[in-house]
Amino acid sequence: MICPECHAEYLDHINKCGDCNVALVDACILDLPIPEMTWISLPPFEGKVYADMAAEILDKNEIPYYLKMDWTSSAFSIASATLPGETVRIFVPETHQKKAENIVQGIIGNHH
Repeated sequence: MICPECHAEYLDHINKCGDCNVALVDACILDLPIPEMTWISLPPFEGKVYADMAAEILDKNEIPYYLKMDWTSSAFSIASATLPGETVRIFVPETHQKKAENIVQGIIGNHH
């Protein structure tokens, strides 16, 4: 369920928005615009294992992201700590860049 005014999401058993005091509607029937976002790459990770570790931390901090792997590792589903020359990039919305960089700094290290 979603509020048609403020677009806050609610569990199915709730019928009224606590902020706007209006009746909630089924989220599937709303045609909400997708906000335009500028995605920024974090420093590259050497290996998918390290990128997955960073992605898990971003998940826990509710930071949206997507991973982009090089062709070889993605085509052959190879996951290792380090393959020679393998880089994985994590992209986050520009609005979350500084927080994301601070969070994953321990995995990236200071050599980037």
